[in-house]
Amino acid sequence: MKPLAFRWRIALGSACVTALALAMFSAIVAYALYRQDIGELDTRLATDAEIAFAFRKETRATGDGWIETLAKADPDLGGYALLGPKREVQLASPAAYASLAKHTKTGGRAFSHVLQGVRLRVGEFIEDDTTLLLAAEPKDADQDVRELLEGYALALPFVLLLAGGGGWWLAGRALQPMVQITRKAELITADRLAERLPETGAPDEITRHVRVLNGMLDRLERSFLQANRFAADASHELRTPLTILRGEVEQALHVEDLAPAQEAFLVNLQEQLVALQKITENLLLLARFDAGKIPLEKSLVDLSALVTEVAEDAELLAAPGELKVEVWAPAGVRVPGDPVLLRRVLLNLVDNAVRYNRPGGLIKIALEGSAKEAHFRVGNTGAGISAGQRDDLFKRFHRLNADRGRATGGSGLGLSLCREIATAHKGRIELTASDTDWTEFTVHLPRAQVEWPAR
Repeated sequence: MKPLAFRWRIALGSACVTALALAMFSAIVAYALYRQDIGELDTRLATDAEIAFAFRKETRATGDGWIETLAKADPDLGGYALLGPKREVQLASPAAYASLAKHTKTGGRAFSHVLQGVRLRVGEFIEDDTTLLLAAEPKDADQDVRELLEGYALALPFVLLLAGGGGWWLAGRALQPMVQITRKAELITADRLAERLPETGAPDEITRHVRVLNGMLDRLERSFLQANRFAADASHELRTPLTILRGEVEQALHVEDLAPAQEAFLVNLQEQLVALQKITENLLLLARFDAGKIPLEKSLVDLSALVTEVAEDAELLAAPGELKVEVWAPAGVRVPGDPVLLRRVLLNLVDNAVRYNRPGGLIKIALEGSAKEAHFRVGNTGAGISAGQRDDLFKRFHRLNADRGRATGGSGLGLSLCREIATAHKGRIELTASDTDWTEFTVHLPRAQVEWPAR
């Protein structure tokens, strides 16, 4: 189940807390109101008892006749019981109230009692040797509490709606700076590390958080620039000595009367120098891409002609492995871009198709054009790429496990460089097929939207 957005969680949390607070408040108020009404009922019972005892003194009534005045004094009185000196029941009205004598409290305190399913409030009043028990139903208290709780129940949905809506609105206001920060952070990429997150200006937690993140970006930018500078400087400095070494080795190969072992050694050295030169050039180019210092020399490139040229190179590369090359390149497909860099992408893909192929296998090169994009596909027979490897294909220095020993001469930079070049041309590269006997990469490039100078 997808978790709720933080804003909605705040709204629901506000509604739940409000509901809990309202429930607690209503319970406390209801209890206080009930106690108040019960207190008033106890006072009324005490007043009834005072009236009855006073009537007995004034009239000097004998027997039990004086007790009849209670019914006239308080029509809401539920009943009474009169106890003698030994707490024997002398009179009870209704008769069932005689059982109250068993539950009387000493000290004349009022208490609650349930009689025949009816809840009663009973007051115990003592004068001389006579005990008078008066009982009444707490109807007013029950009604007041019921009306109060009904009022809270009716108000609860509106209160929860108001609390939830208010929480949602306040959360939106509070999170607005975070939304702006998130949008800005999404735009900060490797070539835009100089940008910083906006500060709200208020001395709050968000501002402190932004300052910490900006400090982290400062450190990342310095480290990134230092790494790029090192890669670019190292690659640049290595180019000249590698070129000299390669020239010396090629010159040594032309010396007459070389022993077979010496010739094999020099040939191997030459191959390693060529591979090292290629790695150095790729590193230098990647470092320039990272630094944003690759100005594209854009022109309207005839991709059909470029694919045809690359296909001819592919046939030369495929000859030692007896690989078959099939080409489909309809004329008239043009894209805006740098022809040198685009040629490098095509050559890298073709070179991989040759390297990672089986003897006597097949290479297919196809160019297709749609209204908005040109699609260049290179497929080859050979071992497929496992699902676990596909996410890392375009990472730098990533090579398949079968190629860890550099048996094919790969450096793990070719696909990464292809992606950088495609991205610089507002295009993309992707692995479109891979199984046990076929692997295919596709480059998508936008078609010409303006008239560039033909080249």
